[in-house]
Amino acid sequence: DNSGSTAACDGNILRNMTMEGCSRWEEICHMAEEHARWNMTIGVPCEFLLLNCPAKDAGSLLEGRDYVHLHRSKPASEADQLASLRRILDRNGPRGVTPMTKRVNEIHDRIKTQFTHLINEGQYVFFTIATDGMPTAPNSGDSTDQDQRDFVKALRDLCMDTPVQLVIRLCTDDDKTVDFYNKLDEELELPLDILDDICGEAKEIYDNGNRWLAYTPLMHKIREAGSMFKLLDLLDERALVGPEIQRLVTLLSGSPNPLPTDSKQFCEAVAQLAETSKPVFDARLKRNGPFVNVPQLRGAMGVGGGCCTVM
Repeated sequence: DNSGSTAACDGNILRNMTMEGCSRWEEICHMAEEHARWNMTIGVPCEFLLLNCPAKDAGSLLEGRDYVHLHRSKPASEADQLASLRRILDRNGPRGVTPMTKRVNEIHDRIKTQFTHLINEGQYVFFTIATDGMPTAPNSGDSTDQDQRDFVKALRDLCMDTPVQLVIRLCTDDDKTVDFYNKLDEELELPLDILDDICGEAKEIYDNGNRWLAYTPLMHKIREAGSMFKLLDLLDERALVGPEIQRLVTLLSGSPNPLPTDSKQFCEAVAQLAETSKPVFDARLKRNGPFVNVPQLRGAMGVGGGCCTVM
């Protein structure tokens, strides 16, 4: 989203383990470049498409001007491909309105042309929308009830017709906008996750009862990119329960051996791992620490041993 409102200076970037203030557009650009580097590293093709770009319609989209497609298999070096993304971002700063329904419908049409291939290969498209605003018509700056209904329909049609996982990454603190998207997540039965910036997500996860978890930059990046691991989606919606906690903690621990299934023995094993594992950056506390808060984990697992709250 490079609409005009992204020029507002209430964005946030995590840089060198410190949250820095910036414009919403800078936050969006930072996220795009982080994911470009991430995808190049793990070898997953990715595409970045501007909301307001020079092309008048989907048929006239031009790579390098309106969008960039990055993949290690391309002849250009990784550095050159990342530079192409930087150029397109530099040349297309905040402008125009927020015609997201139009863009979503165009992307829907493109994905449909690959439907048979995706199904045969068992593949999904992970579609992340980084935005600061509510949907508008192409020629209006106001988001009407009809604009919002059209956007919801576009998302629903996309998810019904194609193998897609959706993420909407909000780059705004505007209450009306945040409420609109959170309501979408609550009411629509779609493969959709709504995310805030890393510190906002860390606080929301803590407030929803998952106080044992250190929410890290890596975990946030995975959620921004989209994941089939449903527990990551649930983190900011409700407190995970025993078996769910065990499954997620086992994954996060990186332990080469299975962890005990008995709750008390599980917590004891995790406590040992937490003592010996490399510290991680906890976005809520804004400092390094263990990957889990063991006293809080014991409380969540119902095994006693005390439960302290770190404010």
